[in-house]
Amino acid sequence: MKTKKWVKGLISLLIIIALVVVGIRLIQQKKMALASIPPAKGYGVVVPVQRAETSTVQLTLPYLAEVQSDTDVNIASKVTSRVNKILSSGTSVKAGQVVVQLDAGELLAKKRGLLLKIKEANSQSRARRTDLKSLRRTHARNQQLLQSQAISQEKFDIEADRIESLQATVESLQSRADALKQNVREIDDTLSYTTIKSPIDGVVSKTYVAEGGIASGGKPLLSLSGGDEKRLVVRVPDDVKPRSLLWSDQRCDLHALHRTYNGLDEYSCSLQVNLPAGNRVEVRLVVFNGDGILLPTNAVLEINGKHDALRVEGAQAHAEPVQVIAEGSEGLVVSGLHPGDEYVVAKPDILLKLLTGAPVIRAAQ
Repeated sequence: MKTKKWVKGLISLLIIIALVVVGIRLIQQKKMALASIPPAKGYGVVVPVQRAETSTVQLTLPYLAEVQSDTDVNIASKVTSRVNKILSSGTSVKAGQVVVQLDAGELLAKKRGLLLKIKEANSQSRARRTDLKSLRRTHARNQQLLQSQAISQEKFDIEADRIESLQATVESLQSRADALKQNVREIDDTLSYTTIKSPIDGVVSKTYVAEGGIASGGKPLLSLSGGDEKRLVVRVPDDVKPRSLLWSDQRCDLHALHRTYNGLDEYSCSLQVNLPAGNRVEVRLVVFNGDGILLPTNAVLEINGKHDALRVEGAQAHAEPVQVIAEGSEGLVVSGLHPGDEYVVAKPDILLKLLTGAPVIRAAQ
């Protein structure tokens, strides 16, 4: 039994050794086969190559500007009333011309009622004054009679109390008349707001209520635009520092307003703009104007916040660190390259391929 076990163990060991030997020989043959394969042939990349040069550069960015005006006026109603007349949009007006006429019927009715009450109070006051004057004369005579004891002290005191009561009544009627007159003055002041005149020469740019509608106190009725001298206001992130603005064939220098709107910095400039306030127009902001080396956007590769241009030497491209001074629609103004240096212009994936060592083949100009 022991002999059989020993024979089986020996056979198993021989099989394992044979498998290891065969495996080693197969690996050696595979290595020899791979070594006999010729290396892959490298192909060049056809790319445009340009030469850096210093020139006068202007970089711009497209933005929207809001038209604002210091001479535009919003006309609002101080009273709630029906609109009898309002000029339509586009109507030219002169300073002092009536632009809105509100219904004053209710106010006039209140005024007439107050005037009647004033008249009544004055009539009552005059009657009481007459009674008071007569009573005072009688009281003066009775004072002499009292001294001669022709009348009683009680009657004299009753007359004095009546004089005091009449005097209080006269004063009350006078106070009531004065209060009613103050109410009339307030109505007259309110009536002055039912006829609204233009404070400037200009044009009705917008109406907010139609004839026959109801004007609410404090709500705008119409807007007046006075002239074509306007301001264009742009709002940009704090990393954009615009110097001037281009619109149509006009150019103006921008001034910081030193305030923000929804987290954006505001800049403004004055222009001749024949547009109503509130409109938005497409403009270009000048963010750089000076001498520098301008590169196309596709000439700079950005990796982890760093910028590289691929400078060409012979048939190879090498990464050259550059610093972006300014960026606009026209490209990038950079430092780090020198006039005469050649660089590649291509998409990022091609630039990355060139960085692996692929030869540069210059595209035909």
